Amino acid sequence: MRQNAVPRRLILLGASSAPLPCRFAVAQRSWPDRPVRLFVGFPPGGPTDFVARVIAPGLSAAWSQPVVIENRAGANATVATDAVAKSPADGYTLMFAANNHVMNPALYPRLPYDPERDFAPIGMVATSPNLLWAGPNQPFATLADVVAAAKARPGQLGYASTGNGGNGHFGGETLKRALGIDITHVPYRGTAPALQDVLAGRVPLFMQTLVGAIGAYRNGQIKPIVAFGPRRAPELPETPTLAELGHDVADSGVWYGILAPAGTPGPIVSRIATDLERVLRDDGVWERLATQASVPAFDGPDGFSARIRTELPRWAEVARAAGMRAD
Repeated sequence: MRQNAVPRRLILLGASSAPLPCRFAVAQRSWPDRPVRLFVGFPPGGPTDFVARVIAPGLSAAWSQPVVIENRAGANATVATDAVAKSPADGYTLMFAANNHVMNPALYPRLPYDPERDFAPIGMVATSPNLLWAGPNQPFATLADVVAAAKARPGQLGYASTGNGGNGHFGGETLKRALGIDITHVPYRGTAPALQDVLAGRVPLFMQTLVGAIGAYRNGQIKPIVAFGPRRAPELPETPTLAELGHDVADSGVWYGILAPAGTPGPIVSRIATDLERVLRDDGVWERLATQASVPAFDGPDGFSARIRTELPRWAEVARAAGMRAD
């Protein structure tokens, strides 16, 4: 299948427009009059950094100002998130967040910021679902195969992930609960060592987002078993979703979005959201995101806020029940 053969259609998840108070009119007209910093909580070259750098040029063009990516890695993006939370609420410091924003509070009990109170959500940008994968020589072709093997050997079937408290770990725990099976989490420090053991047959299964596993899949190294999320991934049209198979399981795959410090003026939030939606309608942006198996999925301030509000207690409950912790 051609890698970029995806529908030229932006997935719109929420409305973002609202009447703008007159008292903010001056701020709206003058912003921005200097460069805008966009913090990324991970090193350059990773999936979150990649998506941020795809989006940034379009925003820069819309604002006639540079959008400067500032990579500040550490503690699963909490270092960068804290820096943005404590920045002036003037629209010149933004956070390019991933959904670790709603998972971290369940893993770090003493965060120096509140993931809801200290931020003004602006817009969700893109998504990439979680998937259960099997190694190349494993005898699993369907989810039913995995379930049968897990029930025949409770606790003996392992699934690799890229670390405790990551998307893969959350995915594995929700899958276990939904299917009533006992499979064992095998955490690694990153994709490369996890994939190495999956390919060597030391761990039969791999729980990883599509964006994190796309290279190995395109190289024919792993095979998809089932996808999370409401619809089939464009890259994997033959792979069913859990929803199709009758399982109501929240997608622990990755989403990306932009946050501002709490108190950022409403007109600035609305302006950024409007321009962000426009950037995501560009075919060139769509095609670049598709190279990394990410699908544009815009959700404005209200919808993005609701998503964060819903997901925080969801992942907290999953982490509590499974005794999860961060590496």
